[in-house]
Amino acid sequence: MSSILSGLVIALGLVTAVWSVVLFARARRASNAMLLTLVAFEVLLLVQLIVAIVTVAGGDRPDETATFIAYAASELLILPAGVFWSAADRSRTSVLVMFIACFAVAVMTARMFQIWSTVGG
Repeated sequence: MSSILSGLVIALGLVTAVWSVVLFARARRASNAMLLTLVAFEVLLLVQLIVAIVTVAGGDRPDETATFIAYAASELLILPAGVFWSAADRSRTSVLVMFIACFAVAVMTARMFQIWSTVGG
């Protein structure tokens, strides 16, 4: 698993999470710019999943391969679920759902990187 790719996913997750807290503090809903950022984030997660599958299929396997792949696949579902939930909820706190989704993806990617550190060790 690429440390650069993991770093990008974690950084984008944290930046987007902070952005959603700022929106909450200003009593605003998600803007088109944020939604486009989340689409780019989702594409990055898809790339990460493909890289993970190709690397594992190539023979490099962490000790917890099933957990690693489950994390990579689950991350793809979290962001769309958070966006749809936030769009369906019209309250001021709806943007915090996106905070939770983005933060969860960042934490899951950090855990994936930790699991990956067992390869070859």
